[in-house]
Amino acid sequence: MAVAVAIMFFCAVPGRAQAAAADGPSFLWFGGTDLWRYGSFLYGGALWSPRGLDADGFTLKLLVNGGRYSYNSADLDGKVDGAMLSGAALPGWRVVRGGLTVSLFAGPVVQDYRLSPNDPGSRLHGLYAGGQFAADVWYQPTANIMAAANGSVASIGPTGSLRGALGYRVFDAMFVGPETAMLWCAQFRQLEIGAHITGLHINAMEWSAAGGWSRDSDRRSGPYLRLGVSAKY
Repeated sequence: MAVAVAIMFFCAVPGRAQAAAADGPSFLWFGGTDLWRYGSFLYGGALWSPRGLDADGFTLKLLVNGGRYSYNSADLDGKVDGAMLSGAALPGWRVVRGGLTVSLFAGPVVQDYRLSPNDPGSRLHGLYAGGQFAADVWYQPTANIMAAANGSVASIGPTGSLRGALGYRVFDAMFVGPETAMLWCAQFRQLEIGAHITGLHINAMEWSAAGGWSRDSDRRSGPYLRLGVSAKY
């Protein structure tokens, strides 16, 4: 995230005349699911850039996600099933320089955690309000190569995620390559290593998928699957 901030600073200085006119799409709708052996989540949201998604300027990110998960409680000496629902409204700024796009966001977030059975040793059980910071970086130096990094940190917990991916265009239709991700929620950690497909266009929709192997702080391992879809308007 520090790298994203630095990139944004140095890209913003060389002149605002490079910014594109607001004649392109201004909305990006997105949604998807994250599945692994011990949990499942759905997410959805939207980006709104009044000057256009391909131009520098203010961007608002709205995000809703929720799902179910399980973990091992040392206090209860057994498994705990949890359910989480989260919503965030994150104003930010978007910088576009050729093949590089950097977006930074910060704003309020609300999260609700329900545990069964109740785990008094857990940091997260109930309704919370806090702040969240998020960063998205997309770099495409050529038509056939891409790199992406995105992450977020919420003051609740704290909770957050960080993902990095590289890709090469195949069949002139999509990017394919390796990815790695880290998720954390209070005392819980999870590492994912796998491969992804990004930028597959079918009509007006853009699809992505990823899969691989995950390992968490409870010493549990298993496959994971991630699916996503987006559309610009």
